Amino acid sequence: MTTYDDTTAALLDAGAILPSGTTAREDADVLTARTYTHPALDGRTVVRLVPGTLGEAEDLALEFLGLAREPAAPEVGQVRRETLGFPAWALVHDPANGHHALALVKDVERLARQAKSKPGNAKEGFEALGERLGRAVPHFLPTFYEQAARVFLQHENTTYAAAFFGKAREAERVHALAVDEERQRAVFLEFAFAGALTVKALKEYVKDLARRLEPATAWAQFRQLTVERCAAGMPPYASLPQDARGLIRAAGLDRVTEECALVADLLASPAAVRAPASFWNAFRGVLPVLAERRPGIRARLLEIMPAGLGREVEDDEFWLALLAECGADLLLTEESGEADAADWLSRWAQHRKHGAAYSHRSPATLALVERMASRLRAGGRPVDLFSGRWQPGADLDLLDLCVAEGIALAVPGADTHAHLPLAIWLRDKRPGERDLKAVAADSRYRALLSEAVEGLGRGQGPAELPKVAAHPVLGDVLREWLQEATAEFAADAGLPGVDAKLERLRPFRAVVQESPQAVRRLTGYDIVPVLGRTLRAGILDELGWPALEEALELLDAEVRKDRDNTLSVTEAWPALILARGHKAVVAGPEGILLTHDLRLPTDLDRWQRPRFRYVDGELLVMWRDGSKQHGYWSNRPSEVVPLGGEQIPGWWSGMDAANASIPLPGGGRATGGRTLHAGDTVLPPSRPVIGDGTTYWRQGRQGRQSLWLEYDPATGEHGRASLPALLASAVREDASLLHGSCEVLPLQPGLEHSPFGTDGTVLGRWVRAEGEGAEARTTAGTPDGRTAALRAARNGRVPGVPLGALRLPGGAAPIAAQMYQSVALHADDGTELGRVSFGESGGAYAAGTRLVPPVPFWHALRPRDERGSAVLRALTDASAAELMRATA
Repeated sequence: MTTYDDTTAALLDAGAILPSGTTAREDADVLTARTYTHPALDGRTVVRLVPGTLGEAEDLALEFLGLAREPAAPEVGQVRRETLGFPAWALVHDPANGHHALALVKDVERLARQAKSKPGNAKEGFEALGERLGRAVPHFLPTFYEQAARVFLQHENTTYAAAFFGKAREAERVHALAVDEERQRAVFLEFAFAGALTVKALKEYVKDLARRLEPATAWAQFRQLTVERCAAGMPPYASLPQDARGLIRAAGLDRVTEECALVADLLASPAAVRAPASFWNAFRGVLPVLAERRPGIRARLLEIMPAGLGREVEDDEFWLALLAECGADLLLTEESGEADAADWLSRWAQHRKHGAAYSHRSPATLALVERMASRLRAGGRPVDLFSGRWQPGADLDLLDLCVAEGIALAVPGADTHAHLPLAIWLRDKRPGERDLKAVAADSRYRALLSEAVEGLGRGQGPAELPKVAAHPVLGDVLREWLQEATAEFAADAGLPGVDAKLERLRPFRAVVQESPQAVRRLTGYDIVPVLGRTLRAGILDELGWPALEEALELLDAEVRKDRDNTLSVTEAWPALILARGHKAVVAGPEGILLTHDLRLPTDLDRWQRPRFRYVDGELLVMWRDGSKQHGYWSNRPSEVVPLGGEQIPGWWSGMDAANASIPLPGGGRATGGRTLHAGDTVLPPSRPVIGDGTTYWRQGRQGRQSLWLEYDPATGEHGRASLPALLASAVREDASLLHGSCEVLPLQPGLEHSPFGTDGTVLGRWVRAEGEGAEARTTAGTPDGRTAALRAARNGRVPGVPLGALRLPGGAAPIAAQMYQSVALHADDGTELGRVSFGESGGAYAAGTRLVPPVPFWHALRPRDERGSAVLRALTDASAAELMRATA
């Protein structure tokens, strides 16, 4: 089929109207403009565009309504040919009884409206109409049931559509109705294309053909339907060979000749790639004969990657054997072969992965590629062994063979992780195992082997590591990896890095003795200097929030063994709302602002948790009740009211404090919409907001870029895009301001000594990205004029978003950087010193902090013990060693 034909077919399928004479395809029909008049229309006419095949039915239907057609019916275009349905078929073929069909039209339309929402009711309705129609005019039943099936197809209900299609065929058999062979073939194709034609229906069709028609005619009808069905994109069905052979035998035709012609037509269609295994097995004996008679079939077989054959190595090798039996392999191996060998091998390597990143060993593939090697070398075109659907990867044996034979390969880029299935390779017992010397000798692929060895330790196959150690080639790769990994471990200057690299090495305990140098590094490592550096640089436990800790102690009394004791944390910046059980506490920067005993409905769903807002000294307690939401204000707990506006989420998260709202000087709270006041029953929307105490901004978007829009909390309306002075000071032509990571909040009482610093009016930071590649860095600047920058790691990525230098007692100021739900502390050289997670489980580096609050609330942190911090700043490595001995 040409590109022109493909385009025409696509346009027809999409419902396009083509100019008259565009195509001579059998599935195209002329579109006519038919004019109708009626005495009640006062001289006006009705013009309808109707496909020519349906024109007579349209005339009869409108004649029933009293409209008369003008003789002229000019052709105005071409459309997809439609078969006569119901009631059109009835009106054309039996106009005397057409009123029976027209009487059901309104019922059919009513049931069609039900078919989507109440398919069961619609199905019963159509069945009842069918019984009624069958008693009066049974010869209308096939087209009626087909129309019912089309209704369900419109709603993608192929199950009910197939059932009604089956009823149509059953009606033909039960009532011994005459069958229009051309119309029935068209209907079969229509439902086959829609996926509503069952194998049972096809087999019944074969039986009906044999019963109705002369054997030769039955075979011709079946063959035409089968070829057209496949040409339209439906693969051959599993029992097609048996059905075809039965009809050929009944017609007394030569089986080989007829099968060759049928298979040739089926192979020409794109759907042949999805033919089932039964098709290829049944016609395996015919295909070599066909290839001998029509040599062009060999090239077509090379184009096919048999997706329906199976996913096992045996299925792949069956296909290679079939290619050899047909002589198609010679097109790949002989010097005069016409096939593109590199293209075929690239496609075959990807096909054999069957959607995965790798394939198992295939001796037949290796044998064929050995025979193809000279052709592949001579062609010089790179073979792609790595491409996969989700992740690049390669068959290790095939890769080693191609490298050894000097075949050009498309190598993945340095920044692309390519998977080599080493664990699968080690377990594979099939013949053909390569020694991997060629892969290991090439630096590009040796690096991939090293990654594969490390992957065994990450869970892909740690039990296989002794086999790796014993392998003559992989053993050397393992020893190199152990030396590199232990060198990186010994060179790391931060406790988190040391811990991560030790975890990386842990699965290799059983084979580490393979590298004496690695053993010496591990046994001789001294952790004391790293511990000393970490403590001198500072830890988060040196800071605390007394009011927050007091609130947690108050909530400890709510812990019960017989109920959920999960702590919920909600923002009310600069305060935090904490709740557990039946108590809520609001902790401010300088003390407890409110405690409240919750009054929740006794029948509240166990999966529903209360939500909170805090404004001007009052707490709003909210909950969902089905699709509705209710709540009360703490000063009036008995007044439960329905809440409108923003819907509180149906899902629950213990930490609802990522974006800070802002208390307004005149009262109320800015959340990104209208100001929320105490006593309100309509919730404004919650969006990221910033402000300097005079002007306020909320986050917006311009295409894919985020930006800040000035907005008036009193009305909730936004204005122009602009920046607060703090953020505007960071704008540079050679850098990008990271709007979503910036923070500007008006200074509040109790936050004057923020560990991130302040200029006396605002808190927060600007964040911008600068440079590219290895020179990339992200910088944060705080209102006090200090800046802190993190440079890109070896992978070209900056480790988190810097928040600024965290001022600790005694002069320490590590760089804080946020990474999703955690904050890491870094030294000036980028070494990670520790990492804490938000919430109650802060991690090993926040063991003395009961709750790590979200970043906007770190402004409330204060030194716990300045003298103790001073001791840490002056800690020597010798003192760190004593500390380790004392705590061991």
